[in-house]
Amino acid sequence: MTYGLVGFFAFMETVLGPIMPFLRTELGIDYTTASLHFSAFALGAVLLGLFGDRLSAWWGRRVSLWGGAFAMGAGGVFLASVPSPWGTIPAAFVMGLSGALVIVTSQALLSDRHGEFGAVAVTESNITASACAIAAPLLVGAFAAAGLGWRTAFAVPVAALVLLALAFLFRPPDLPRTTAKGEGQAVGLVLPPRYWGLWTLVALGVASEWCVAYWGADFLADGTGLSRAAAATSLTTFFVAMMGGRIASSRLARFLPVTLLLAATLGLALVGFPLFWFSPGSILTLAGLFVTGLGIGGVYPLGVSAAIAAVPGNSDAAAARLSIGGGGAILVAPFVLGALTDRIGIATAFGIVIPMLLAALALALVALRTDHKAST
Repeated sequence: MTYGLVGFFAFMETVLGPIMPFLRTELGIDYTTASLHFSAFALGAVLLGLFGDRLSAWWGRRVSLWGGAFAMGAGGVFLASVPSPWGTIPAAFVMGLSGALVIVTSQALLSDRHGEFGAVAVTESNITASACAIAAPLLVGAFAAAGLGWRTAFAVPVAALVLLALAFLFRPPDLPRTTAKGEGQAVGLVLPPRYWGLWTLVALGVASEWCVAYWGADFLADGTGLSRAAAATSLTTFFVAMMGGRIASSRLARFLPVTLLLAATLGLALVGFPLFWFSPGSILTLAGLFVTGLGIGGVYPLGVSAAIAAVPGNSDAAAARLSIGGGGAILVAPFVLGALTDRIGIATAFGIVIPMLLAALALALVALRTDHKAST
């Protein structure tokens, strides 16, 4: 049930990228205005991160999971129905706010239920997320090429959510109770420096991931001469590679340190991204996109599980604050990339990803060194 809801969230989050070339054309908006959709989605996630653990404690995890999912679906339907940025941007905000409740609750739930294998469970849930993320550009490109329009792609996840609800809503499993503490909890006193280092790593990884996920289709369309439908479909390469990276990470996390895996995956992403960035118009572009996705795919689930593990007994608060970091990264990075694109072009603007990956790798190496010292 939880994996399915995480997959629904991933589709609805990812689909904003592939539909953006179509939405920009229909609404007649520039890159900066288009990026406000991503920022609105992220702002919702940031706000939810401030009190998501309290909502989970008040409402319970069942209501948080299903309520968030149905509200996110409603936001997606509204976005596809309103022909104005004055409606589509607020719809993206609703999607981010309610969707973040799903992801925060699911991460805490899986970490509590599976204990020392929480990294495996969170990573496996993100494999499902990657599979659904792959479907987003494929469906958008396929429906657009078939003449059915990009909006038709929203019907698939909504239908899937209804079927998931019919299967699980009225017979939910016994969910672990929330571990959130009192409303007066002082976050700075509860969450240690190691957590905040990993929190920053997750934010940088998310920023890098979604710069590619949200603007990759535009980069391919403008830099390689692909049609919008073909560019949206080609972006599938990134999400397929991410799923492969998460499958590998979930297996390796059973017997290798999470911090070692984080350093390795970030290093691989740093090998792939320059190839993607510097090779517009050739097969090397897609090869670089694939290697980048393969490396960056494991960063989020591994970073989240490591950060939550650093705060035993308070997983809801840890997961909620991670939503602030991830949402803040999506709020800032794609918007900055979009604004830069209006001034210097998308090919040059994409260079902001490299320093973010380098900083995340440095934090992973610090965490790995700390773990090594603690074990000797």
